[in-house]
Amino acid sequence: MKLFPVASLFLLLLTIRAFAQQPPFSLVPTTLPQLSYSACAWCDYDHDGDLDLALMGAEGNDPLTKIFRNDNGSFTDIQANLLSLHFGSIQWGDYNNDGDQDLLVTGIESQGTAHTGIYNNVNGVFTGSGIALPGVMDGQACWGDLDNDGNLDILLAGSGMSAIFRNDGNGQFTTVNAPLPAVTTAMCCWNDYNNDGQSDVLVCGDTGGGIVSKLYRNNHGMFTEVIITPEPFTGLYGGQAKFADLDNDGDQDLVITGMDLYVDGYFLLYRNDGNDHFTKFAENTANLLNPTFDLGDYDADGLPDIILMGTISGCGGAAVTILMQNLGFISFFNVSSLLPGYKLGEVAWADYNNDGLTDLLFTGLDAYDAPKTQLYLNNLGNPTTFNINTPPSPPQGVSVSTEPGITKLQWNSSTDTQTPKEALTYNIRIGTLPDSYEILAPLAVLYNGARTITAPGNASADTNWKISGLPGGTYFFSVQAIDNGFMPGAFSSAVMFTSQTVGMVDQADQCNIGPNPFTDKLYIRVAGNPAKTGEAEKNNVSVLIMNSTGQIQYRGEHTNELNVSSWPSGVYLLQARKGDAVFTRKLIKE
Repeated sequence: MKLFPVASLFLLLLTIRAFAQQPPFSLVPTTLPQLSYSACAWCDYDHDGDLDLALMGAEGNDPLTKIFRNDNGSFTDIQANLLSLHFGSIQWGDYNNDGDQDLLVTGIESQGTAHTGIYNNVNGVFTGSGIALPGVMDGQACWGDLDNDGNLDILLAGSGMSAIFRNDGNGQFTTVNAPLPAVTTAMCCWNDYNNDGQSDVLVCGDTGGGIVSKLYRNNHGMFTEVIITPEPFTGLYGGQAKFADLDNDGDQDLVITGMDLYVDGYFLLYRNDGNDHFTKFAENTANLLNPTFDLGDYDADGLPDIILMGTISGCGGAAVTILMQNLGFISFFNVSSLLPGYKLGEVAWADYNNDGLTDLLFTGLDAYDAPKTQLYLNNLGNPTTFNINTPPSPPQGVSVSTEPGITKLQWNSSTDTQTPKEALTYNIRIGTLPDSYEILAPLAVLYNGARTITAPGNASADTNWKISGLPGGTYFFSVQAIDNGFMPGAFSSAVMFTSQTVGMVDQADQCNIGPNPFTDKLYIRVAGNPAKTGEAEKNNVSVLIMNSTGQIQYRGEHTNELNVSSWPSGVYLLQARKGDAVFTRKLIKE
């Protein structure tokens, strides 16, 4: 955990000089509720370009769960009809791929009943999904895609259980047979720790017979426990666990906090050395109890920094906040942030005002045991301290290869001024049109790349991704890079590809298109729609024609004759739909 002495001293002097000029953070007045035993999550749920906020916790003795709309830094309660909870978790994710971010919550109600639920977001209106999931208190629920089918699945831990629920679409979730431990006071997370393109899972907590922190490798939906070398992860509970590339070497390291069997607090860093080998580093954090943290690049140097909060063991259980600046090589420096202490809540980085700098939200008890929800503005964006973060470049070399039942998406690494290319993550979208994402939602705005959540990309740090189970048809995919400050770059140009369902029969006799190559006229006839067909039947067939770059050349209802004399020469792809049948043809304009 040691840097070269000269480099360390130089970075330390720079840090002291910068912070002597101004405090790194300043308190922002808000009207947010003051909460303890709380959780928070940022998301642009209304697609207006700024991050909104979901909060859960206890306001005095009463639990609440609310969503606050961000209007240029002013937060308004949207009066969403959400079940009031505390002692739980809250996370955004588009589980039904409709482009709107839905909400996954766990916790306990005022009468002590544990609850887990999904709230469906339809144009900013939230309603209960009715999906039945086991209730969990003092645990966690996380979105992730276990089978790369584009649907968000759920990892759930707490209340004496942990399980994976596969999203089968149409609001149906099925329990996956996985050997996960039954845990209480739990934490869990998804991550592709071995860069094989599949989401693995980590589960931590109290089994009743011991404290565990176990990693499970995903092999096409079959989960097996990973034997960590040279020693297992330290078993912890009552904290938090997240993967991140701490040293920018291209693989995901582990940050984990919590308490052991003897109620000693820990803050541990595990460097991922590959081949299931993790090297443990222990940071001196005053034996914090119930420690929680978040990762974000607050100084825009391309390295993920850590904000940590918790309770000091002894000393009357005082609250503390520690800002840990990443110096590289798994070495951190505790910065004098002048932030007050917080405990029994949650902390989250987010650029809430879109100035390119990550700000801080705290919720929990302060040093006087008073409930607080407080927002701090990052003041460091000027030439005398740290530079403002800039977005990574769009990925190049985007391509697709297919085989029956499997589609492999590939791209080259992006570049970024602050974050090394090895540490960038990638975010994919897949749809049936150049501007849609009903197959895999990217949690981002396609035309400018703006993300609707603060998180790494859905493809992790991989530069290829496999999707299985696509129905036969024509699809488009594009990808963007995301840096360590969670700043997104623009999406790549859309790439068009076709998927052939295993066992599909040739339907050439049902879709007749000609001539091919064509010049001035194009004739399109789909089975059941000959020239004598009435207008009502014609309206049942839709036609989409795109050029080789994915731009739409024609979109409309079925037509027998199409005037194409003005179209440029080149290759085109036609997609015709009639009911559940989809027909695709490659065409050439001379």
